[in-house]
Amino acid sequence: MTCWGGWPPCVMGMVCGCRCCSDVETAKRVEPLTAPSDSFEDQECSDGSDEDGSGASTEVVPSSDGELDPNEYRQDVEHTLKDTGANLKRGKTVAMKEAISTAKKLGVEEEIIQDAEKQLLDHKKSQKRDVTEEEIVSFFESKVANEIPQAERMLKKAQHFECADDVIEKLEKHVIEIIATRPLEPKETEKATWYMMHSCTVFVDAATRGGGRPVVFLNLADGKKTAAVMSLDAPLQNLIIAVEELDGVLQTQITTLRATPAVQESAVRNSKGFGVLDEEDAVSSVALKHQVDGKAGVWCLVEPTRNHRDRLIEALVVLAETCKTAS
Repeated sequence: MTCWGGWPPCVMGMVCGCRCCSDVETAKRVEPLTAPSDSFEDQECSDGSDEDGSGASTEVVPSSDGELDPNEYRQDVEHTLKDTGANLKRGKTVAMKEAISTAKKLGVEEEIIQDAEKQLLDHKKSQKRDVTEEEIVSFFESKVANEIPQAERMLKKAQHFECADDVIEKLEKHVIEIIATRPLEPKETEKATWYMMHSCTVFVDAATRGGGRPVVFLNLADGKKTAAVMSLDAPLQNLIIAVEELDGVLQTQITTLRATPAVQESAVRNSKGFGVLDEEDAVSSVALKHQVDGKAGVWCLVEPTRNHRDRLIEALVVLAETCKTAS
């Protein structure tokens, strides 16, 4: 017969110091030194002598106070899941995983386990999202911020980890901008040149035939839009705009023209008349900076669409540069 430690039983009243032998006289339950097993089986201890020295073995029976109730243990695990989940912070991920694993072994309600797993998953996503947003801040301060592949990679990462909407929007605008402003490749330059020349040819053809090219003239003082016709004189020296309800015509030398989107020209953008336009008209308008008798001025034309606006700007830019070169 052996005691808890595997040693021979104590003899002649000697005390070996093990918990089993020290508790024999009182017949109290020996407390377990490790966590209980899944089966929650009670451990037993045998001893070689009883109180009257008869030598009969005495079984140590756990007291009712020391018994481990599986239901109570399960409830403790449930509370741990809820408490740990409610206070999940960095460094507590492992504790939550262990709690979930234990809960599954003990048969804790599936709903509670699923809720804990969702909290853990959300916590991990939140951590990765925070780290990614910090990385994005550093990215904008780095030398590679204007490299298209790097910017696109960072955008995909921000979308994957569901970063804040304003963070993703900032990256999207940045990617669009660096793609639009990048140096053109030889084939692209060739194509762009052809496109602008084509726009100029179409404009010149419309402005020199059939009475001219129809436009809408905007009065920058009151916002009134009036139908007008834009034409070019025979030697292509002057641009002429005939506005309905106006006496005479507006005329300027082509070489003085500078066409831009109206929203980019402060003299137009800040005028009272431009302020009354709806958004679509505003972004589709063209500002025509010019000189008449040496005096600088600006006109505003409202085109049907942004595409029409861009084609008109291209045509006037090419026309003005061509006339300057020829003069």
